[in-house]
Amino acid sequence: MNTYYDSQFGKKIVTIYPGEYFSGSGEEYISTVLGSCISIALYDQKLKIGGLNHFMLAYDGAGTREHDTLAGRFGEYAMELLMNDLIKKGANRKYLSAKVFGGSNVLCTKESTRIQVGEANINFAFSYLEREKIPVVASNVGGTQSRKIFYDPASSKIWLKHIHNTIHEIEYIKKQEAQYAAQVREKEQHTGDIVWF
Repeated sequence: MNTYYDSQFGKKIVTIYPGEYFSGSGEEYISTVLGSCISIALYDQKLKIGGLNHFMLAYDGAGTREHDTLAGRFGEYAMELLMNDLIKKGANRKYLSAKVFGGSNVLCTKESTRIQVGEANINFAFSYLEREKIPVVASNVGGTQSRKIFYDPASSKIWLKHIHNTIHEIEYIKKQEAQYAAQVREKEQHTGDIVWF
């Protein structure tokens, strides 16, 4: 998470990264950049409080991350983390609505035939929200362009900008994703195993 002051908005901006979430009532705006990842904004219309998450993958294939500090990278956990945070701040599930963003196929290639990560993330997001009976009031998903969003948790307004993917940007995104994956692997290696005494 990173915080800075934006003179255009006249507000502090909290930038969240994969696996992170943030909620509030409008003191700060929340921002993130999305490729195949998904961000879901949840908003309690009665309390005027909202939050945003950013997850990389729909599911934790191993199912072992529930208590892991990296659990927020996976959709199911990311949603529970954000929802629990909002409820702690007084939000009520029955007043929640959602907005869904991301899930693009930024690194698309002609030889790519397997299911795309973005598509799997989109499917997860909408099925999860339907299962939880949280209405989706707006969405901007899919395609081949990255997105940058700013979210006002007091009003649930989203400012969205599509990022045109030049070859240099695609290479930069690949490099960033590789660095992030390496950081995750390193963190996992340094997480100690349980030793029984």
